Amino acid sequence: MLKFAVISAAVVALVAGHGAIVTPRARNSIDYLVGVNSPKDWPSNAECTNISGTGCHNGQADFWYSQGCFIGCPVCDHISGRRQIDLCGLGFKATINDPNLRSVNRAAEAGSIYDIYKHNPWRAPGIAPIGDACGLAGGTPWLPEVGEAGDYQKTIYAHHGMNGTTLNPLDTGVEWTIGTEVEVVWQVENNHGGGYSYRLCPADEKLTEECFQAHQLDFVEDAQGIVFQNGTVLPIKGTFVKNGTYPAGSMWSMIPIPPAGLGPRCLPGTNDTNSTPYACQPWEDRNINGPCEPCPGTAGSDCSRCDNSPTPAFEPPCHGCQGNVHDRGIRDLVKIPDNLAPGKYVLGWRYDCEATAQVWSNCADVTLVK
Repeated sequence: MLKFAVISAAVVALVAGHGAIVTPRARNSIDYLVGVNSPKDWPSNAECTNISGTGCHNGQADFWYSQGCFIGCPVCDHISGRRQIDLCGLGFKATINDPNLRSVNRAAEAGSIYDIYKHNPWRAPGIAPIGDACGLAGGTPWLPEVGEAGDYQKTIYAHHGMNGTTLNPLDTGVEWTIGTEVEVVWQVENNHGGGYSYRLCPADEKLTEECFQAHQLDFVEDAQGIVFQNGTVLPIKGTFVKNGTYPAGSMWSMIPIPPAGLGPRCLPGTNDTNSTPYACQPWEDRNINGPCEPCPGTAGSDCSRCDNSPTPAFEPPCHGCQGNVHDRGIRDLVKIPDNLAPGKYVLGWRYDCEATAQVWSNCADVTLVK
């Protein structure tokens, strides 16, 4: 049973965005209690996908973010979500340049004029500044809307411009045993490429980026999967990054659902023709087309890959996990370090975009036990 710890009677409002934690439930989802769940003009399948396969309401958790946040800059300007420039002019260079680790425009030479996304957060994971460690409602620290801000619907719990770190604790009842591997699920809505990480901060400390960075969590590399609305999990091979991240050595995952339409996504190769100059190679196709949907007549967990790897003759091509799919969750297992003290913690989720200068953030309450 979820219990909302009421600390203040102040009336505040929330906004929805491009991605959010689903499991455990984030503080940012609190608007679900008053029936405000994602913008009304989003697709009918935009509601969250639950690992249990049951109905799922996640408030406006996917509208807490920071924008105008460029690598190498000290602060976000909260306006320039889609400007592809070195905004502060400090000349910071991307640390993620391997095309296999770039989620968009992979055919462009790193650092060239065609590498238009080189100043955005994923190109140096964790380096870009943010407005708040748990996100800003609607993407700005002020009430008025600006370009690229989320159209956050005000409720009794949150309002546009609110700092996520001021949200009251939300008792999820989730207990994680220290030294074990635990399950987390998040969902991308509007796919801007990039990748994400999970962190912890003791609940009795100030929820700052520095606190979360001090307790970064590692992924279990062979445990990533796509969650379908019926609760089926399709195991996939994830792409993880430790070099060029901040804090140094922190572990991040590239989004396993590839975006679509954000520049050539494959490198030149032997499959190219004049009509398809950037045809996907077999090794790229696994990352580009993503995991296939459960194919007709098979259970989702038994579905063979539909990405140029051998498949049964009866199985048709299916590339249903690409772009803004809206109804797919991403399941990860993360490791809880055995040197942490028992007690209440806040799980921080940070998603650094590659095609935009935006960072999405959510925070969820958990308890660590021996």
